[in-house]
Amino acid sequence: MTAGAERGTRAAKTRRGRRARRAVAVIVVLVGAAVLAFREVSVRAFVGVWTQTLPDTGHPVALSSPDIATLGGEPAVVVGDRAGYVYAFSLKDGGPVPGWPARTGGIPVDSTPSVAPLSRPSPADPSPDDTVFVGVGNSATPHAGGYEAFNPDGTERWFVAVKNPASDPQAGHTSAVRASLALGDLGDGALDAVAPSLGQEEYAVNAASGATLPGFPWFTSDSDFSTPALADLYGHGQTDIIEGGDQTAGLAYGVHYAQGGHLRVLAPTGNVGTGRPAGGVKCEYNTDQVVQSSPAVGPFLAGGAVGIVVGTGTYWPRASGTDKLFAFRADCHLAWEADLDGATFSSPALADVEGHGGLDVVEGTDDRRGGGSVYALAGATGRVLWAQPVIGEVIGGVVTVDLGQGYQDVVVPTTEGATVLNGRTGRVVTTIEASLGLQSSPLVTDDPDGTVGITLAGYNGYDQGVVEHFEMPGSRGARVDVPGAWPMFHHDPRLTGNSASPES
Repeated sequence: MTAGAERGTRAAKTRRGRRARRAVAVIVVLVGAAVLAFREVSVRAFVGVWTQTLPDTGHPVALSSPDIATLGGEPAVVVGDRAGYVYAFSLKDGGPVPGWPARTGGIPVDSTPSVAPLSRPSPADPSPDDTVFVGVGNSATPHAGGYEAFNPDGTERWFVAVKNPASDPQAGHTSAVRASLALGDLGDGALDAVAPSLGQEEYAVNAASGATLPGFPWFTSDSDFSTPALADLYGHGQTDIIEGGDQTAGLAYGVHYAQGGHLRVLAPTGNVGTGRPAGGVKCEYNTDQVVQSSPAVGPFLAGGAVGIVVGTGTYWPRASGTDKLFAFRADCHLAWEADLDGATFSSPALADVEGHGGLDVVEGTDDRRGGGSVYALAGATGRVLWAQPVIGEVIGGVVTVDLGQGYQDVVVPTTEGATVLNGRTGRVVTTIEASLGLQSSPLVTDDPDGTVGITLAGYNGYDQGVVEHFEMPGSRGARVDVPGAWPMFHHDPRLTGNSASPES
């Protein structure tokens, strides 16, 4: 990239960090009225089970969403904060898991932890403990961090630093990893982890050892905030890498890049055999706005065809791709697009909100004036099924849960708590804990007592991180993982972004 292009990338990182911090500040002013308005209705539907207030004042949980892991043989909630910790709490009672929190040396964690066991189930150990994987660093620390894995006991397993390429004016520096690490088999017969960085390189590594896979690092040409989706898009038995990306105009390795952003499908082998640092792209769609949303993949298009849906961002002023949601066929050709009422950097969900057995698209927006909306769109056409304004900005992706009516209701994280919407109509059902500011996705779980659980991770009016768990009495937790559900950020604990993931 040119020097000018790299300056543009750094500006994007700084702006993203400022936007997130502004949202934290807003909640301090508005939270009191929100509690009074919604406390009565919220306690009728959901009951608080446990709360953990974190010792991270000034550096709370922000963009990191909670995930569900098996640690010490029991289900646990894992989440990161900006003070540089990855916490693990018992799903049942909120007690800290022994050995946790894990520490990154003070480097922020804005990524969502992904989890998976490194050993196979056996009769002696039918549910082995998970290893936890995170991207480390954020927009405020663009040259600190990398890829990190923690053992089930909270000790560091490996750390991989991102090295900027020789063509980068910041060559010799490292780069932070804001995106989350998606987990899957990238063709070596083992579990692998992949995510882009805030520099110009994307790494895929062996999950057990941290060794970089052949074909990586892969040259992204600019910063990337988008968590990859993993899916066999073409039925060839290969796990393709689907991701968004930023783009500043410039020239790198003989390629001219235009200002805007990308949706790309990358071969699991990266640039192997291509002779080019950015080789191995199966298809690409270029737009004039950054693509910082994390794509969702599933059979939502007409006839049950597999498609990709993703939002954009707001970095480039007056770009036509701002406030849009794009749906693509597997060949990256546009299937439909929708103009929404605000920024679409939150990650879309694919869910059966109508109860007909098919998948529709649900997306939250940020109007950049302190408010937002949620849209449900027909998967096949992009037609708006309903749109519902909500109190607060929608920054984290929505999740869904069947609360007993045979269709998916929508749980919406906002900077003023979580709002539950009826999946068929969009009407507000209830609000859960309006005293929390949320910029991450909620976690829906099948709790140990058999009910539906919802975990929120965000910040309170004192700028402290808070993790809070609720249950809905009389609900059936077995409904959480049914087909058509989207119970957490990027769908499943491995963060595949794939509605058909067998690992959900």
